[in-house]
Amino acid sequence: MKLFQLPFVMLSMVLVACSGDEAPTATHVATPKVVQLSPVTLANEQQSYQFPATVKPVKTVKLNFEVSGRLNFTDMIQGTTIKKGHLLATMDSAPFERRVRENFARHKQARLELDRLLSLYEKKLAAKRDLDNAETQFEITLVDLENSRQDLSDSKLEAPFDALISERLLENDSYISAGTAVVTLQDVSKVRFELNVSERILSANISNEIISAQAFINGAINKTFDIHYIEHTTEPDPVTQTYKVLFEMDPPEGIRLTPGLRAYVEVNVQNKHHEAGIVVPLNAIVPLGEQRFSVWKYQPESKTVTAAAIDVATISGNFAIVRAGLEEGDEVVSAGVSQMNEGLLVQRYVAE
Repeated sequence: MKLFQLPFVMLSMVLVACSGDEAPTATHVATPKVVQLSPVTLANEQQSYQFPATVKPVKTVKLNFEVSGRLNFTDMIQGTTIKKGHLLATMDSAPFERRVRENFARHKQARLELDRLLSLYEKKLAAKRDLDNAETQFEITLVDLENSRQDLSDSKLEAPFDALISERLLENDSYISAGTAVVTLQDVSKVRFELNVSERILSANISNEIISAQAFINGAINKTFDIHYIEHTTEPDPVTQTYKVLFEMDPPEGIRLTPGLRAYVEVNVQNKHHEAGIVVPLNAIVPLGEQRFSVWKYQPESKTVTAAAIDVATISGNFAIVRAGLEEGDEVVSAGVSQMNEGLLVQRYVAE
């Protein structure tokens, strides 16, 4: 190599070294933190509940005879509706009719004896004691006659109200004793819906006003009916710890709702003690001390979070009612709030 070429070689080496030192470095890009966002909503003063329910009659009674005897007539077709006074069953009336005639004869004889002694007493030919005995016997035979007539009347069993025959318990020619149930009747003048309400829901709404209630019956009926509250038990079931609540309506025209049908009841209540404001998940709130709180509010334009001071009115379960600091439609971080900081770039968590 010639000496005059040496400086050019050394200069080239220097240029190459310098060009390596000045090579551009890669730009660092911040990775968004995945967070769970929850929308805030207006506190709803109305609450809706749904319960499974069963159609119930107003009352269910078992009818029985007050006397003993043998059945000789029944008209108790199960599943049919009957009017008040409908003759359901009768006993053989012959024994009761004989007893009426017998007691009538004794009473007639007692009346004749009383009239005879009264005439003698007025003529001072009979003692007062004999007259008193005749009057007593007259009263006793009158009571016996009235009792036998009542027994004759009780040998017929009539419907005490408009009813649905639920179950026939005895057949013709059966000998029955007084008090033995013969038929089960259901009063279906109203349609009632029975539902079981948990202690938590009942206690939370015991002083609230029921705005509306509807019963839905699916299947062949597939209709919704307006119903109204009747009553509820004040002691819970010892096993389920639920309270029975009854709603009612008039029987719908052209539709027969048989007791035992399954239904769903939706009850809408007005919360008289509900604070107005915004509902926020309790997990989203950051306590700052001295009754001060904040949340991490999502900024959709920049996809970052910023701290927003809030005024908490009350806490109910897993939610809080906020008076100020947020508006309906805002979104807040509802999980991992301790890992947030001002202006942090975030990405919405989407469940797979």
